[in-house]
Amino acid sequence: MKKYIMMLALGSLSLVHLSCDQDLLDVESTSLTDQAVWADPVLAEAFVRGLYTGVRLADKEPGHNGGDTPAGFGRGFHWAMWASVSDEAIYSNDDATYLVQRGQMSPSNYGFMSTTWGRSYRNIREVNLALSNIDTEASPFDQETKDLLVGELRFIRAFRYFELLRGFGEVPLMGDEVYELTSNFDALYDRKPIDEVVAYIESELDKAISLLPESNGARATDAAAMALKSRVMLYAASPLFTDGADDTAKWTKAAQAANDVMDLNRFSLVTNLDSDPSENFRKLFVTRTMTSEDIFMRFYMPASNSGGRAIPTERMNGPNGSGGWGGNCPTQNLVDDFEMIDGSDIEDAGSGYDPQNPYVNRDPRFYATVVYNGSILRDRAYESFVPNGKDSPDGNEPWNTSPTGYLMRKFIQEDITLNDWNNMGASPWRYFRYAEILLNYAEAQNEAAGPDQSVYDAVNAVRQRAGMPALSGLTKDQMREALQQERRVELAYEEHRYFDVRRWMIAMAVENKPAKSIEITRASNGSLTYEDGIALEGKKFEEKHYWFPIPLSDITASGGKLKQNPGY
Repeated sequence: MKKYIMMLALGSLSLVHLSCDQDLLDVESTSLTDQAVWADPVLAEAFVRGLYTGVRLADKEPGHNGGDTPAGFGRGFHWAMWASVSDEAIYSNDDATYLVQRGQMSPSNYGFMSTTWGRSYRNIREVNLALSNIDTEASPFDQETKDLLVGELRFIRAFRYFELLRGFGEVPLMGDEVYELTSNFDALYDRKPIDEVVAYIESELDKAISLLPESNGARATDAAAMALKSRVMLYAASPLFTDGADDTAKWTKAAQAANDVMDLNRFSLVTNLDSDPSENFRKLFVTRTMTSEDIFMRFYMPASNSGGRAIPTERMNGPNGSGGWGGNCPTQNLVDDFEMIDGSDIEDAGSGYDPQNPYVNRDPRFYATVVYNGSILRDRAYESFVPNGKDSPDGNEPWNTSPTGYLMRKFIQEDITLNDWNNMGASPWRYFRYAEILLNYAEAQNEAAGPDQSVYDAVNAVRQRAGMPALSGLTKDQMREALQQERRVELAYEEHRYFDVRRWMIAMAVENKPAKSIEITRASNGSLTYEDGIALEGKKFEEKHYWFPIPLSDITASGGKLKQNPGY
């Protein structure tokens, strides 16, 4: 077995990844051998804990500032978020998001998503290594602890395969093999059909569910595995993953997976953080403890000598007039999709929407998600108007001005200043929450059986918690559109939108719309005029962009045996 660098602070190892980078393979061990780690229960468990995160593989990834914590699943708050490669947001400082927005993705560069392939397979190999040493008679653990760790490892492996599935579609399955330099890699070039990948992930999660406990601190639980299964089954039933076929059996299976979580009767939508629905919703995302809605989340702590935060999230996404960097700025497209308080679309006749007074009487979640001109953020009103708005291009550090005229409010702590470096970036990242499960169920059940009462019950619970009126009297097609709208606003910025519009196969329409901004002009008498503008020129989406390209380095390393996704 090769020697590895032990990274005990993270409980992880630098190991083989698919492209076989020499600097990851030809390394000398430090004072501990791998044999010593697997013989010591404390070190072996630390290794498993470390697999919930991974090392930094590229610029502007978690760990960029040294003291920031490493990447977990997905991307979270780190610099450019998933929102900024979708129609939710435009990132103020590019960081290779614009090439995605403009349809310029290539196998050599597709922004921060470029590390998905290598990071996922690296982590899967690490899981396989752990399983090969823990799930054995020789392991130092008692059976109860062994079952717990094996359950966690299978959950982590399933999560990584899901991240591959949602991005690439057909992917190779490594099984339990721990590949070495001397191994035959041909199996790693064999991309398996989507149904086979889904079945493998489902099997892994079923095993994890049977082994994981109800409570496990900040680590995986049976409910976390069930929530992941709900998401996987929803994707598996969606048009992109069925080649456009309407498969009732798959939708039924997805509905059942979500209903299994609901039937636990452990979770409920949060309503007790504030009597104002908007404030209740806002406070959910800055609450640093688990609420009744939270199923699985990643916690951060204020920065210290050993790190602990994500990044300085508040400054990263703050107004330039206060020294902020703009960050992940909501598009006018997202703003327009928040309904009026009576449930009407802003374009409906009689909605009461006034384009010259656009922020009045909107869905309460709008006020909790978006910072808009005139809204109070910390100690003052946000000023995106020109001329002379503090947060406009006429203000401080104009290069950090929002390109859309809006800022992200979700996740942002407002009880700290933008100079409070030791407390920024401490809001948790919620991987799974109960609102998603309800919306998963409503979508799947509607597709399987139409809008029965259980569909209305699920979606209306989410809407009424937000202070929005209940839906009623909809056809199946109308309910589908309503649920897509509901996910758009309820789950904004939570790493759903990019993948939702692709799995629904509506991205050709949605992602080819101009990325709009708001341009506000203040007259000498103080009156404001609102006009739509363009936040980013050249937005483009092609059919090939439904999937990521496989990195060119891995295609080359395989000698062409690993087949590229179509169009790249």
